[in-house]
Amino acid sequence: KVMLVAARDEDAADFEGFLAASGYRVVGRCGEADDLAARAGACHPDVIVIDTRTPDARLLAKIEGLRRARPRPIALFCDAGNSEEIAAAVGAGVSALIPGRASRERLASAIDVAVAQFGETSRLLQERDRATTALAERKLIERAKGIIMKQRGLDEDAAYKFMRQAAMNKNLRLGQLAVSIIEAEELLG
Repeated sequence: KVMLVAARDEDAADFEGFLAASGYRVVGRCGEADDLAARAGACHPDVIVIDTRTPDARLLAKIEGLRRARPRPIALFCDAGNSEEIAAAVGAGVSALIPGRASRERLASAIDVAVAQFGETSRLLQERDRATTALAERKLIERAKGIIMKQRGLDEDAAYKFMRQAAMNKNLRLGQLAVSIIEAEELLG
């Protein structure tokens, strides 16, 4: 399912023909001036194809809003693109920027690239988020371990074992227990 964003109606008709010939179904069609996030919310596309002369700041802001509200693979066709425009488009959320006009073959390949790049980017963002969460949790565990060491007079290894056993007994993750220890210490001083 594809949402098509085109600057001109005649270009949109060409794209719709290419998409249909390649086995894609156009579930939404709009212009650059439309609210892309709202349109994507209404038609639930799997991928978004944008045809524009140049990816100007206004369009890139709409693409970024779309990326934040409804992340989807985006293939953008434009007449030309210098390195700054390409970087700005990718930063806004474009998965594949293709200079020049579309053809049936180029369109199918562009969608494949956009979907693959979007998947890889999503995977990397999830990995980053997991690492960030793990680091934050690790810091909480270290802080809670310090509290246990101080209150119980334990060394670092014994405090960690104590926390691990307490977490198992309460069926909690170690990070959850650490938050409870820190909150209790803050409450009781």
